[in-house]
Amino acid sequence: MSRLAGKTAIVTGSTRGIGKAIAIRYAREGANVVVSGTNAALCAEVAEAIRKEGGTALGVPCDISELEAIHHLYDRTLDVFGEINIVVNNAGIAVFKPFVEVDPETVRRIWNVNLFGTFFSGQRAAREMIRQGKGGKIINMSSISEEVGTANLTQYATTKGGIKIMTKCMALELAQYRINVNAIGAGVIDTDISQEEFAKPGMREETVRRIPWGRMGASEDLAGTAVFLAHEDSDYVTGTTVFVDGGLIAM
Repeated sequence: MSRLAGKTAIVTGSTRGIGKAIAIRYAREGANVVVSGTNAALCAEVAEAIRKEGGTALGVPCDISELEAIHHLYDRTLDVFGEINIVVNNAGIAVFKPFVEVDPETVRRIWNVNLFGTFFSGQRAAREMIRQGKGGKIINMSSISEEVGTANLTQYATTKGGIKIMTKCMALELAQYRINVNAIGAGVIDTDISQEEFAKPGMREETVRRIPWGRMGASEDLAGTAVFLAHEDSDYVTGTTVFVDGGLIAM
């Protein structure tokens, strides 16, 4: 049985990595999926791949750091599918750089995508879900960095700490409308965002040694949690972060 049949889901940053894995899984669960990212060709490519599998998908390019682009994403989704039931605010960037060396433009870019984008995409999602009167599911992509400090990632971890409290505040305000707001706390996931860092001698091996599950995570490891948080099985779960990290922060 398709767990998300009849639902429409927007997944930001879904042309690669974790977002792509979630978009594909949602489509397999019966959802109408809107694939979003800054690269129009990749949006179209992922959407077409979903359709070839028998799913329903629409590609909509969007720079989540631009308010006008966010509204275009939502307007286009409503034009095609009529309503929005699930939003995964996954778009995010990370730059590994020592705190004393990171420049203002890098910090501004990371914060604009990770915080501004999540905030205003979530706001538009909430407005549409309130208008529709059917409740809804908003899922913010966070990280173990909301709980655990990491050298060379201050500029990134700060945004994930912000997403943690943003998720809680959103959940409190939106519970009256039966809109669930939760976060997924990703552990060390093997995506292209971290390839350069883990290419350093011994870095990958040392990282895996610290993970109780004995391996780095794959993008697909987060997709099941994203389905649960989008499904009615999670109706009494709101305002929390579900960590998918192989037990890393339990240490």
